[in-house]
Amino acid sequence: MMIDNTQISKILEPLQEVGIISHFRPDGDATGSTLALGLALREMGKRVHMWNEDGVPARFAFLTGAADISRTPATCPEGVQALICVDTGAPKRLGEAGMELLRQAPLSLNIDHHETNTCYAVHNAVDGEAAACGCVIYRLLSDWGRPISRPVAEALYTAISTDTGSFQYASTTPEVMRQAAALIEAGVDVGDINRRLYQEAPLAAFIIQREVLNSMVVEEGGSIAHYSMPAGKKEQLGISLEDTKDLVDIIRVLAGVKVAIIFEDMENGLIRMSLRSKDPRINVAKIAGLFGGGGHAMAAGIRMRGELAACRDKVLQAIRAAVRSLS
Repeated sequence: MMIDNTQISKILEPLQEVGIISHFRPDGDATGSTLALGLALREMGKRVHMWNEDGVPARFAFLTGAADISRTPATCPEGVQALICVDTGAPKRLGEAGMELLRQAPLSLNIDHHETNTCYAVHNAVDGEAAACGCVIYRLLSDWGRPISRPVAEALYTAISTDTGSFQYASTTPEVMRQAAALIEAGVDVGDINRRLYQEAPLAAFIIQREVLNSMVVEEGGSIAHYSMPAGKKEQLGISLEDTKDLVDIIRVLAGVKVAIIFEDMENGLIRMSLRSKDPRINVAKIAGLFGGGGHAMAAGIRMRGELAACRDKVLQAIRAAVRSLS
């Protein structure tokens, strides 16, 4: 059932204890949306649990309340009256424990902006045209008529800024900029938060960048760029799973590239793929959907079981077809 902000307010108003969860391997939008909604509900006097299968990435640990996001529990705490899923297009993206919580929760809400969202909750508030889930939550809090505190504003700014590529992507609409301006007025220190988000990278980030640049493949006349990380490579380089989060952005910026893809052997029978399109005529969400993935027209992901080479070949075949169709 699709609902609007007024209906969400009516649903949440009588509740005293809720849980908020987002997708595994959380990005800035997942973390920021979790914190923004969680902190706002706490300011309303509610008891709020915040969960994620993988916790909080180090680059977002500075946000107020980040330490309160704990690993997803095996069972839903007895007092929780509703589970709110944010920035998550499908239940499997919550992880095994998250899907179990979803099954156990007395009530479920799904707040998101992925156009491929499956509307899996009892109540769904999905805007596939929003630039970030943070934008959806910003409108929700604004419609409630509550002032946005500085911690909530910082979380929302992080969500919106990171999912728009620091306001560089085509999804950066006038509404997005108005929201950002309002968040700055609410106390966001733009210089400080942008320094934390974009100007402080660990050594591991440079190590993996070197690896990607040395090993990437460019084909189809420069229209496709991809990199494959085989099993054991993370250990060889001395990096962690978190360090591989934004690899696709390293090759996406290459001039002439229309589609960039990262193939990563997760070493548990799964191949993770991150797809980015720089040409609006190539919808990578539709390509990802062919293999059980999803996301946005310009940014999508796939998790596929199988051998790295076989999975890569299947997806590249579809991408090559899409690129060739343009000519």
